[in-house]
Amino acid sequence: MRMIPGWREWAAVCAAVLCVVLGSGCGTEGAKKKPSARPDELTVVFSSDLLGKVRSCGCVIEDMGGLGRWATFTGRIRESVDNLVVVDAGDAFGADLSFTEKEAELAFDAMNVVGLDAFAPGETEFVFGLPFLRGVASRATFAIVAANVVDPVTGEGIFGAPYTVKTLKGGLRVAITGVLDDAIRFPAYIDVSTFRVLPAIETIKKLVPEMRTKADFMIVLSHMGMERSLELARQVGDFDLVVVGHGKPVIKKLEKQGKSIMLATGGSGQFIGRIDLSLSAAGVIEQGQMKLEPLNDSIQLNQEVKDLFTQYGVPLTDKEIGKKK
Repeated sequence: MRMIPGWREWAAVCAAVLCVVLGSGCGTEGAKKKPSARPDELTVVFSSDLLGKVRSCGCVIEDMGGLGRWATFTGRIRESVDNLVVVDAGDAFGADLSFTEKEAELAFDAMNVVGLDAFAPGETEFVFGLPFLRGVASRATFAIVAANVVDPVTGEGIFGAPYTVKTLKGGLRVAITGVLDDAIRFPAYIDVSTFRVLPAIETIKKLVPEMRTKADFMIVLSHMGMERSLELARQVGDFDLVVVGHGKPVIKKLEKQGKSIMLATGGSGQFIGRIDLSLSAAGVIEQGQMKLEPLNDSIQLNQEVKDLFTQYGVPLTDKEIGKKK
């Protein structure tokens, strides 16, 4: 076949242009390729508003939820990714009178099994009083972050440090803080004299400069409902992720408020959120994919959590134990 004059030269030019456009590092055979800087991969599992639903719903069509499935689901992700952060934005306890102290202790112990990194308490965590909450919190293997919940006398944080920092493989530093809405009205049976809730947005504004010096990536667990959390993101644009709790908010697709990605799973523990991120070396989000995962009956219960139910004398639902009526 006769070639067009200059064909080889033209092909070489096209190939060179294509290599530049695609960034493929093309070169002569055997030549050393420049190492490409891979961004850090980060997976965040998030939840909120369990509202005391420590067992599954027992639903007829599809049984969903329960602490045992939550632990199994998170454990599977932990085995499949290098960098994982697990957070919850509060209201794990139930607000109705049927919710017991045993179930509250069980919930905290199960969250240890889940492997939470940080938890921001909501108003329901105070239903049995602050001394009780401090007691169960003392057994937590995860950080309890409530930046604006302080001792009314000393002004010190009720749960210690206002934020926590987790350093991941490759050195990426993730800072996590949490706030409780100062506009929330606590039920009359909660003794609010033992703590004080400072203005949330003002508290965060003061905290952010310090957090910036210690982290590359920042998360706030905003137990403030959707509207107030959006306002937080508008006024404090430093957070990469805003996980929303209070009022069972749900966000089903990737949504942003300014720089911040807003996340919410709905309530009662039937869905768990997962977001997979690719980050630059500076901690800037380059790509992201978010989805809500149903904790349905295809997920077996974590054995350690099942043992906790036995230990506390709290029965599982018939569907959780596979019992047919």
